[in-house]
Amino acid sequence: MLNPKGSGLRRVKKFPSSSVLESEYHNSAPPPVVLSTTQTASQSLANITNHPPAAKRARSQSQSQFDGPKYPVSNNQRYARKATSSAQLVPKPNAAIESLISRPPSNLVEALQDLRYLILTEGIQADSDGNSPLRIYIWSILLGISPMRTSDYVSLVRRGASSSYSKIRNDTFRTLATDPLFRRRVSEASLIRLLNAFQWKMRDSGTDAQYVQGMNVIAAPFLYAARSEVEAFSLFSVFIQRECPGYVKPTMEGVHRGLKLVDQCLETVDPKLYAHLQSKFLSAELYAFPSVLTLSACTPPLPEVLKLWDFLLAYGAHLNILCVVAQLLLMRDELLVAQSPMKLLRQFPPLNAKMIVSVAVSLVRKIPEELFEELVNHAR
Repeated sequence: MLNPKGSGLRRVKKFPSSSVLESEYHNSAPPPVVLSTTQTASQSLANITNHPPAAKRARSQSQSQFDGPKYPVSNNQRYARKATSSAQLVPKPNAAIESLISRPPSNLVEALQDLRYLILTEGIQADSDGNSPLRIYIWSILLGISPMRTSDYVSLVRRGASSSYSKIRNDTFRTLATDPLFRRRVSEASLIRLLNAFQWKMRDSGTDAQYVQGMNVIAAPFLYAARSEVEAFSLFSVFIQRECPGYVKPTMEGVHRGLKLVDQCLETVDPKLYAHLQSKFLSAELYAFPSVLTLSACTPPLPEVLKLWDFLLAYGAHLNILCVVAQLLLMRDELLVAQSPMKLLRQFPPLNAKMIVSVAVSLVRKIPEELFEELVNHAR
């Protein structure tokens, strides 16, 4: 089981630069191992810098999708060209991941490092609706979750309405209401049961966490990707308690810290864009609240949300802050010429996970050590 104190880049000062990541993309291929425990994502990414994972040694061809341009940039199409050209060079995914998780590992630490690396470089293969038989299993490995007994979940459901039941009912019918994929696959009743059961679990644990608006959207990808409601509940519960407990406190203090970090990171990596938005009195509190609170799950399409979450679950949910900044940079040209940028920011453009991750990874080298530490810990 993953140690909650050791997950998600909490001890890493920096990501490797895009040039280092680029060098890691040459002549690499997968090793055969299976995973049952995990290593910190921080160690995993740190090791990529100096010690290429075993997945590097046998692969024969590929190129980095993370050699993003230095900021500031004049045309956001440069991002699109990078992401598009690299996507054409990436080998067919999942063969390497299937090999990795199909047999007992010789070294669990290296095995998890390799899994994260393959998610970063190749992704998890899915159909056009975002469905993948491996995704929820891989998410369970990344979160270090053992199977939950159905009877434990049923006992929570049978306790009836929790103290947050009316709040939950006020939100669930709106959850991804315009997404036909989600509405076809996940019922409102299932979402209500999961959130209500989580409220009971939080009360039993004695924490001050409670249902807050936005948790319904965070639960949505787990319910969509999981094979059962019990499985979704298990992952959702651990994710909230471990990755973003500060987001579900009554004051949502973690969310507000995250919004301030969006402003600080944007000012660091693109002072011109930051100054332009500030001149229009636009802070992240006004336009990025939904994206920070829901870890970008509020922005369609859902299959792209799942791809983005593959990255966030592999390397830490706190990196969603840089993913939000990346989305702003991808809108840079339009925002700089807009007299009313808020019109563009009311609804972010549809997600392109590959492009967003590419830009977000390239941003890390621009973030000072102290600011990055705040980023890592803001959701606690």
